[in-house]
Amino acid sequence: MKVIPAVDVKDGKCVQLVGGKPGTEKVSIDDVDGVARKWQAEGAEMVHIIDLDSALGTGNNECLIEALAASLTIPVQVGGGVRTEEKVERLFEMGCERVIVGTRAIQDRQFIERVAADYPDGIVVAIDSAEDQVLIKGWQESSGKPLLDVVRDLENLPIFGFLYTNVDVEGRLEGINPDPIKALMTGTKKPVIVSGGITTLGDLDALQKMGAHSAVVGMAIYTGRIDFKKAVRMFT
Repeated sequence: MKVIPAVDVKDGKCVQLVGGKPGTEKVSIDDVDGVARKWQAEGAEMVHIIDLDSALGTGNNECLIEALAASLTIPVQVGGGVRTEEKVERLFEMGCERVIVGTRAIQDRQFIERVAADYPDGIVVAIDSAEDQVLIKGWQESSGKPLLDVVRDLENLPIFGFLYTNVDVEGRLEGINPDPIKALMTGTKKPVIVSGGITTLGDLDALQKMGAHSAVVGMAIYTGRIDFKKAVRMFT
C-alpha cells in the first residue's frame, strides 16, 4: 500500500480543512511548492493535489498545479472541479499521471465513459460520501446515489480505480470508519485509494489489511500525528 501526501490548494496556499468546509482551515501554508518538495524528499512516491477553489467554483489554481507537476520528479494525481473534457486534457498535458473526476462522473455517465476511453487507466473516479450518499460539487450537495450503486455502475469502465473519501470523518483526526471501506473493498475489483480520517499508523495498518491500494494522508501529517517518513518506510 502506498502512502500518498495530500496537497490541497486554496487561494494559492496549501490548506487542510475539516470536512472540506471553507473557513475551517487548521493548516495554511504559503509555500505550496516547498510543501510538495518536502514530502517528495521524505519518500513520497506520488503527490495528491486537490484544487479546492475549482471544486467549490471560486476560481482555480491551474498555474500553480502546472508548476508543481513540472518541478516534482515524482508523479502527481490531481483533482478538484474537473468537469469538462478540456480540463481533463489540460491536466494530462501539464504532466499529471492521474486525473480525479468526481461530480461530472457521478452525474453524466456518457462523460465518464468518454474520458475513461480517451485516457485508459488514467482516470480516478472520486466517490466522496457522507452517510453512504455520494456527494458532489465540492462536497456541498448530495447526489442522492448510494456509494455502492455508483461503484457497481462504473466498475467496468477502463478507469484506474476509485478514490473514496469519508467526509464524515475527514480532517477531524478521530480515526477511520472501517465499515464502509470494507463494504467498498468487497464491492469492486478496481484499486481503491482511501482518504478521510486517517490519524495514526494503526489506521494505515488497518487499511493495508483491508486491501487498500493507497492511502491519502493530510491533516495527520501536517499536524504531526503521523510521521510521514516512518509511514513511508512501513507501508511502501
